[in-house]
Amino acid sequence: MKKLVIILLMATLIIPASALDKGKNGKNGKETPIAITLTGSVVDQQTGEALPGAQVKINGSEQVLYTDLDGNFEVPKVKPGTYTLEITLVSYEENQIRDLVIKSDKNTAVKVELKR
Repeated sequence: MKKLVIILLMATLIIPASALDKGKNGKNGKETPIAITLTGSVVDQQTGEALPGAQVKINGSEQVLYTDLDGNFEVPKVKPGTYTLEITLVSYEENQIRDLVIKSDKNTAVKVELKR
C-alpha cells in the first residue's frame, strides 16, 4: 500500500511539471516559431492598375498562388525567415523580391510592380 501511495504521489508531481515545460516552448525547450501571414498586391508599374492572375512563388517552398481580381494575394502560415518572391505574368517582365524578411512579431505586406 505504501508503494502505491508513493507512486501516485510522484505521478501527480511529475506529470504536471512535464506538461508545463512543453507548454509554450515545444518539446525540447526551444521556442516554437509563429506562422505569419504574408499579404501583398501586384500592380502595373506605369499605370498602377491591379494585375489579376499574376503568379506569386515563394522560393524555398512549393507554395505557388495567384493574385485575385484586385491584384491581391495572401500567403497564410509563413514561418519567420528570409525569402525570395518570384512574380510573373504573361506579357510582363518577371520581378523578384529578394531577401524579404518575415519576422515573428508582425504580419508582412508587400507591393510589387511589374514592368511591360
